Amino acid sequence: MLLFSRILGFEETHIREIERRREQRYTPGKVFPLQATIDVEGEPRNAKIIDLSPGGAGLRVSGPAYSRGALAKLHLMIEDSWIEFPCTIAHVRHLPSGCRLGLTAGFASFAEKKAYLQLLQPVAIGSVFRATPPDEVRQLDPGMHRLVFAGRPGTELSVWQQGDADGPFHSLHWQMDDYIVQATTGAEPQIYSRKYMIAPTKAKTGSPSYRKLPADVQAEIGRLFRWTMLNLPKDIPADVRSFVQGF
Repeated sequence: MLLFSRILGFEETHIREIERRREQRYTPGKVFPLQATIDVEGEPRNAKIIDLSPGGAGLRVSGPAYSRGALAKLHLMIEDSWIEFPCTIAHVRHLPSGCRLGLTAGFASFAEKKAYLQLLQPVAIGSVFRATPPDEVRQLDPGMHRLVFAGRPGTELSVWQQGDADGPFHSLHWQMDDYIVQATTGAEPQIYSRKYMIAPTKAKTGSPSYRKLPADVQAEIGRLFRWTMLNLPKDIPADVRSFVQGF
């Protein structure tokens, strides 16, 4: 089951790039509502997700320990969406109550792989955001103080406070590749895509405008933004996380 049917299509070159980072692990945010169940020999158990990677997952499971090399099925659920795929238990570490597992994914089809990589994106994108040093941030509006958080190339989050660094939060601008979300306190987020951008003409100069997005595309970009914000790391100040996660 694809989590995003209109965005995150993943060209073949993008898939290869992700797969080259198979060993890189990403830790889901504490407030990210992703749940997991592991099934070995028809016996499902709830599991706590420790980390996710393009090639598998790390879990903590209570109860009797599993055996290395055992075949399993991993079931991941978030909100009203779910995916599942076969895995092999590659590592087992015994704990006082249960065990910690390292799973290697064995996708049965490209559709399974694509669905999992789509789920991985908000975790991978959100968890690597870091604050840009204040002396490197351009303050263009005298009535606002801007904070900038950068992630992987093509992804940036700007947050504005009224007045100065002690002022209340006012608005945000998030961009990931072609997808853009702008939000202001007390208002609904505005969602755009550069694929729907209308370039200025000689007769009409100024900032680019955007054609209205189809409702399903808008909803998926909004979900990607929301899930990404729920995976921001502890390095991002708690008040900033609370503000951006409120949208």
